[in-house]
Amino acid sequence: MTSTASSEANFFIEKEEVFRLIDVLSVSSSSSSQSPTTTSSGAPITSPDIALSKFRNILDKYLECPTLLDPYLETMVQRLSSPARCIVHDLFSLQFNNDNDKSASDNDNEEDALRDVGDIAEKLDILMHLLSAIYAISKVRGRKYIQRLLPHEAADVEPVLVVLRWFGWLDRRDRSAEGADAATGYGVQVIPNEIKQFQMQQQDRNDSEGAKVWESVHSLLTWLGIISLVPFDLQTIDSSLDQQYPDSNGETSRSVPTTLVQSILAMSSSHLTDYGTTRETAAACLASLLSRPDLEQSELDGFISWSARIMYWFRTGKEWQDSSPSTKILSMPESPPTIFLIMGVLQTLAAIFKTGHRTNLNSTQQKLRGIEQLWEQAILLAEGPVGSSIVVRKLLVKLFARFGCVYLPPRVAAWRYQRGKRSLVENLLKGGSFESKSYDDTRLIFDGSDESLCQINNLFPIPDHVEDSMDQLLRSLTDTATIVRWSAAKGIGRLTERLPAICADDVLDAILLLCSDTDNDKAWHGACLALAELARRGLLLPERLDEVVPVVVQAIGYDVRRGQHSIGAHVRDASCYVCWAFARAYAPSVLKQYVKDLSEALVLTSLFDREVNCRRAASAAFQESVGRQGADNFKHGIAILTAADYYSLGNRNDAYSTLALGIAQFDEYQVPIIQHLAFVKLRHWDIEIRSIASKSLSDISKLNPCYTAKSILPELLDQCFNTDLVIRHGSLLGAAELVLAFGEGNLVKRGGVLNDETIASIAELIPSVEKARLYRGRGGEIMRSAACRMIECLSLAGLPLTVTQQVRLLDSVDACLVHPNEIIQNSAAKALNALLTQYFPVGINGPSHRLQNRVVDKYISIVQTEDNPAATRGFSLALGHLPEKLLAPNRSVLDSIIQCLCDASRKESLVGGEGDAETRRNAIVSLVKVCTTVGLGGIDTALPETETSPVFRLTGKQTKQVFGALLAAMEDYNTDRRGDVGSWSRIAAMDGLETLTNLSIKASTIFPHSSCQGPAHFVSLDEVIVPSFKNRVIFLAVKSTNSQQSLFHAGEHIFFDEQLCCSVIGALLKQLGEKLDVVRCKAGECLERLLTTRSPRLPFVPHREMLVRALSLHDLPKNWADPSLTFPLIMRAANIDEFTEPILSGIVVSVGGLTESVSKSSSAALYEWIRGSRSVKSTQKIFRMGEVFLGLFQKYKRNVRVLIPLLSTLDKLLSHEYLNELLCAANGEYCSMLIACLASEAKSCGDVKLLLAIVGVSFALLEPHLETISTMRNEILPFIMAMLLNPYPRVRRYTAEQLYVKLAEHGEMIVDGQEFTEQANQLLLNTVWHEEDDPNGELTVCRNRIADILGIHLTEEQRDTQIGIRNSSRYAPKDEFECYSSLVRMG
Repeated sequence: MTSTASSEANFFIEKEEVFRLIDVLSVSSSSSSQSPTTTSSGAPITSPDIALSKFRNILDKYLECPTLLDPYLETMVQRLSSPARCIVHDLFSLQFNNDNDKSASDNDNEEDALRDVGDIAEKLDILMHLLSAIYAISKVRGRKYIQRLLPHEAADVEPVLVVLRWFGWLDRRDRSAEGADAATGYGVQVIPNEIKQFQMQQQDRNDSEGAKVWESVHSLLTWLGIISLVPFDLQTIDSSLDQQYPDSNGETSRSVPTTLVQSILAMSSSHLTDYGTTRETAAACLASLLSRPDLEQSELDGFISWSARIMYWFRTGKEWQDSSPSTKILSMPESPPTIFLIMGVLQTLAAIFKTGHRTNLNSTQQKLRGIEQLWEQAILLAEGPVGSSIVVRKLLVKLFARFGCVYLPPRVAAWRYQRGKRSLVENLLKGGSFESKSYDDTRLIFDGSDESLCQINNLFPIPDHVEDSMDQLLRSLTDTATIVRWSAAKGIGRLTERLPAICADDVLDAILLLCSDTDNDKAWHGACLALAELARRGLLLPERLDEVVPVVVQAIGYDVRRGQHSIGAHVRDASCYVCWAFARAYAPSVLKQYVKDLSEALVLTSLFDREVNCRRAASAAFQESVGRQGADNFKHGIAILTAADYYSLGNRNDAYSTLALGIAQFDEYQVPIIQHLAFVKLRHWDIEIRSIASKSLSDISKLNPCYTAKSILPELLDQCFNTDLVIRHGSLLGAAELVLAFGEGNLVKRGGVLNDETIASIAELIPSVEKARLYRGRGGEIMRSAACRMIECLSLAGLPLTVTQQVRLLDSVDACLVHPNEIIQNSAAKALNALLTQYFPVGINGPSHRLQNRVVDKYISIVQTEDNPAATRGFSLALGHLPEKLLAPNRSVLDSIIQCLCDASRKESLVGGEGDAETRRNAIVSLVKVCTTVGLGGIDTALPETETSPVFRLTGKQTKQVFGALLAAMEDYNTDRRGDVGSWSRIAAMDGLETLTNLSIKASTIFPHSSCQGPAHFVSLDEVIVPSFKNRVIFLAVKSTNSQQSLFHAGEHIFFDEQLCCSVIGALLKQLGEKLDVVRCKAGECLERLLTTRSPRLPFVPHREMLVRALSLHDLPKNWADPSLTFPLIMRAANIDEFTEPILSGIVVSVGGLTESVSKSSSAALYEWIRGSRSVKSTQKIFRMGEVFLGLFQKYKRNVRVLIPLLSTLDKLLSHEYLNELLCAANGEYCSMLIACLASEAKSCGDVKLLLAIVGVSFALLEPHLETISTMRNEILPFIMAMLLNPYPRVRRYTAEQLYVKLAEHGEMIVDGQEFTEQANQLLLNTVWHEEDDPNGELTVCRNRIADILGIHLTEEQRDTQIGIRNSSRYAPKDEFECYSSLVRMG
């Protein structure tokens, strides 16, 4: 006996849990004998709703690969359907009980009834859950697959039908459909009272996770569809042939069917109006019933006639008026048919014509006369009012295809092409040879003899219905919906394989004719789908490939511009599908002559298509071609597929730069790739595609510079003056990148690959473009940017230029620097750097006086004096891009440049009388770039690098000046209508601090350390970072004088010290607590790099390990923009004394900000830090926090960007009593200082929002239960009295409202006597505080009376204060619209 080993993989890991859940669904909830079921996590499940929800969630995981469930589906369905079948049979008896009850006396006692309402409701609930679980399975695996697993016994037909009638009624009631009873084909009288009561119970339940009635209907219709095919005459199992259902008048109700067949038809057709999946299931159930041999003769004609009438009614809006006798098996609806009914009818007809017998579906005189009417109505409907419904159009296309197939013989055409037998086993047995018959014996299935040819061309009359069907299908190939075109293509394939060869040729001609209109993308797409279907079925003969392949190749590159975009991605994707079908359909010998065109098109599309799905589709088609046609036909196919696989093609930039360069190594694809990039992608509508195509062309041109220089570059230079903006822009970019590529290969010199004429054309290209005025009009900006790129590339390539040409290009760059477009300015700055570096030589004595004035002095003067913001932005950026020979030919020039940029970067700097954020940011960027270009070097001496180009490095003094400017820029909180524009400067400063810190550490050879005694003690970098024990002992033993003599000598430089380190880390930590996500993200990244990078390692970091642990820098990379992650970490770092002040200064802005997520996270982190400080009795930290707040008032006077969040933070802390220690300390001294700060800000303040925040904080300070009564009476209340007479009515009203609330809450503690409190409140209520002016001094009098009642001492000057006209110069807005800003912000 042979033993077999089984290693079946169990991919259904939740199998056991699913079966446990099925047990819960199958058992009544009243059964308490069973132990509760638990999930995989151990949680008990006792509710069927919970079990059903869990069951759905598990199965939904397998939607993408449902076949993993196949080994267990039969068991699952059986365990669900068996109890459901039992319940259905139990409930079926209720139908007969209803009949008996109707004939019994009305006075019978309900206690003697044969049914129990509670038991029936429980059974219905269990059945609903079971049927919903079956629906969940069918949703994953498919209705057709699950249907054959359901019970299909003849005894189940009537019970299922009755229960379906009940659930259908429940479904209608749930949807509150009007006329539902009449529409469903049964009266409400046939519904038992128990079902009605159950429906009322279901209305009270609103459980989104529980069982749905429509899911039960779906499962019952699926079940009815299989059991209606029982191999018995349905009349033999029909128990209702002799029964009639009486209506309320005692007469037979015509709406209730009397036979089983009519009941099934009525029930199924009633759900054709549904708008969910039950409609499709009902259509399938109807089709399976009407396709029975015993019903096709009797019932099918009636249903088809009914369907034709429904279509006519929907199309015309009028009922069918026909006196001719016809078989009617279904009654017409009372209301006009809806679009959903039309969908259901069409789905039913399509299924009937798919599964029905052809002999019963032919329209002849004897059989089914109604099909002619149906055909006519279907064509009229297709040309009528269904244009807005994609589903209806798709169903009509499907119906037309199956109509046509009915009238053709059901046989596969003998003339079709067959590739032959393809067996992997046979190929392996033959050693993998591709010369086997299965590949090369490509033949048609006829041998060419006259007899065979006559058999193949067996012509027969083609009915008109077939021609009409084909016409409708060909029209549908141009439909606007993809699914309609796809359905039409499949229908054409099915019809064509039953037609004679001559007719199939006509079909192919009609398909190719669709491609004559290049602008109709839908026709191209439909034609490609149809060609693929014909090829797959062998209906596209090899002799027609000469016409088809060029069309397919053209479709692979189909891209039609439509305004600012293009269309054609779907056409290219479909054409790749055609190539895939060709590879599978034809033998290598047939496609051999077309391989070159197809392979080039597929490779180019896979590399350079804009859309990722098209690149991957082309790669898949190429892979299929290599595998099916052999690597001998598709040269280098394996190597290409290895490099350009599914995942690598997902990145477009990588495909252009890396993959294209690798594939261009093969000679077969090199020239096509170059031509495609130069003449197709450089003319693409997307500017990004043109940009990366130019760079890709530059890289690939190095493989064949001669061809590119002679055939490509001259054409691109000519196209730089094309009238089409896209073409001239792409040509200019491509020409620039080619010049750069030739320059990198040292091929631009005379005698290289470029002739003198081409060199002259390149040198005069930019002046010619300017002369043609191509910068003007629409698209001038991108032409300027491309021109700057050309100047940069020809300069980097070292193209020979005359002095006049050099100066002319410099003028062009200067003109672009003053352009307001930021992209153009950046491009011009790069071009300036390349141009000045390559040309304009500098002697040993530095630049000439003329060059110095033309460039450096001019740029500095513009930055310092120009009123045009665009000019200061551009030239401040240009200063940073100057080459080192112009930046530092001597110390004075370098000093003037640094001083100019430092002045321009200050937050107080003005351009034309106003601040300009872009100028400040560009100045900061240029400062850092100057440091990077020049470098850090000697202390006082010049360090010339060469004899002809002396360069001075930055000294320690200049380095500290730059550090100071960057740290000052970190305090830039300027705002304008664009928001926090100061953040641009702060972000640039953070990058600059990181760069300059690294440069300083590398340039420093010794470092001063505070642990050394004396002013001039130094340690080496190694000793600061990783000192050994021996070095520490020696360091402590050596005297300071000896240390100084041994460590400090000439030639050693200091650029970074401990103070700078604390300032840099503190500034970054402050920005890490900012409210803007982008600022926090940049600060976190800079901190992470500075503290974790080991080369160079940052010295002098206080408590480095503590800081690193607090910020969790050793963990995985973080999203510093996430406030819930960042703020708790930064508040942990606030426990380090050196960083407490900057962290608190930064987080204040976030706590008081308007962004809810940021404010919530930062507030929680700050509160937790304060509670932690209290828990360890560390009140010193809270006092330190109070000092920080007072410092912010002094530092940011009149700065609304900081003061309003600061006041909001104080208000929150005071309301949560987190500042009690500060307010009680030193007899209210802190409270006094805070009130002084508030009074200082309120004085002469013209911002209403700031004044309201000040008033809010002042009232928050009124805490009578604290020991601050004297401060409250002497300082807080007098300040509030002053705010009652503020010039702004809104502030006065708000102050009065808050004072009224405060007196109502704590009046007895503020004022001695309840009557005084009531008098003050009465005055506050009766006075109109928001009057614009107070000429008679009434508000002053009321305010003074309130002060007297409250016992507040006011000076004579304060008592005489009156509200007058506000000083126009003091409160006047800066522009005419600023006066509305407060209303907009506060409204």
